[in-house]
Amino acid sequence: MGLHRSKRLSDAKRTCDRYFSYYIRMRDSNSNGMCKCITCDKVKHWKEMDTGHFQSRRYLLTRYDEHNANAQCQNCNQWNSGEQYRHGLEIDKKFGEGTAKELENKARGMQKMTKEDVMELAREFKEMAEDLAEQKGLMI
Repeated sequence: MGLHRSKRLSDAKRTCDRYFSYYIRMRDSNSNGMCKCITCDKVKHWKEMDTGHFQSRRYLLTRYDEHNANAQCQNCNQWNSGEQYRHGLEIDKKFGEGTAKELENKARGMQKMTKEDVMELAREFKEMAEDLAEQKGLMI
């Protein structure tokens, strides 16, 4: 999994999104690579799942927040608009009561990120995804 140098911030975000998604789906998978959708409990292989964001990816402060993103089936994420209400309830169960409200508040804040900041995050998520894949005996 090579990491190239991005010329623009949008390219850096695309790269970081890919590694963040690998990491989240690896985190949420078992040693057989199976994940349970956070909102409907459907079980599928991590490669067949999406990384669903509770607060939209357009909010940079929560775009790469590990509490804001979870393995989610394509039906819930893409066709049912992320099942945001149910997603929030499940986030509170998974990470503690009030986490969804904290993410909602955090998302509305302002933060500037340079392409270098985003590429550093991409490197971190790439390494964490590779470590998890190795621990679980899975291939990325």
